[in-house]
Amino acid sequence: MQLNQLAAFVAVVEQGTVIEAAEKLHIAQPAVSRYIRRLEDELGFPLFEHRGRQLRLTPFGRWAYERARRILEEASLLSRSQRLPALYVGASLLTLPTFLPRVIERFRQLASDVELHVETGLSGEVYESVAHGRIEVGMVSDAHARPHLRVVPLFTDHLWFLYPRAGSWSRREAVWVEELSQFPLVLMSPKTVIRAELDRLFRRHQVHPDIRMEVDNVDVIQRVVAAGLGATILPRSVCLPALHGDGWYAAPLIAGPEATEPLDGLSRTFGLITLDAAVSPLAEIWIELCKTVAAEFAVAESR
Repeated sequence: MQLNQLAAFVAVVEQGTVIEAAEKLHIAQPAVSRYIRRLEDELGFPLFEHRGRQLRLTPFGRWAYERARRILEEASLLSRSQRLPALYVGASLLTLPTFLPRVIERFRQLASDVELHVETGLSGEVYESVAHGRIEVGMVSDAHARPHLRVVPLFTDHLWFLYPRAGSWSRREAVWVEELSQFPLVLMSPKTVIRAELDRLFRRHQVHPDIRMEVDNVDVIQRVVAAGLGATILPRSVCLPALHGDGWYAAPLIAGPEATEPLDGLSRTFGLITLDAAVSPLAEIWIELCKTVAAEFAVAESR
């Protein structure tokens, strides 16, 4: 039994067809079919039921798929450990301004000789990179369970209202959801998870937002808010610098004038995602550092 046979089998299961599996693996379609036949011959049981052009896993095939996937994950980790020390992590957009730099700084102090590679993108892209083994640990602001992934919750993050000091804006202790129609807004684009949550909030409370700009760069959002284009809504951990900054104010987003807590339904679980398989020692160090920094954020959140 060879790893390329297992890789072909897993690719066919996940892609759905031999043709798409061959495209993903960058090999010829007959080679994929040959790998599958040889694997079935060695195992002594059929892996697929052939119904026309559709392939369906047999009961044995479902059992074999889970084990083949884990073998490939372990082989990938072993292959990485044989190279120069390197760690591959991912970070979603909302983790970049404040959380990620702190973890990188501390990791560098402990492992200065390790090559650190950081892949950034939307939360969905980070989940996909972890699932396909391109990165070991993903940092996301909406950590939740998915098949074959392990979630390490770090802290709960509430959404806050970030607005400029300049112009006619006055200091607020809190902002009500129903008031959001009154303000020009600078928001993340509709393809992000946070924007999808905000759009649901707007519909639920019959808010008609005046959106002046949509951009997926948090630093750009904060800069244009400070310049006076409008206000924005971001997790509190992202807004922490605003509490001491010169260009903007930050206030909790709450349900109404009688509410004293951040709005229910708009809290987010900031956390880490990894494959179910064991991670490398370097990844364990990264995870422990993230927990340490997260504890500091949780303290700041409670103030």
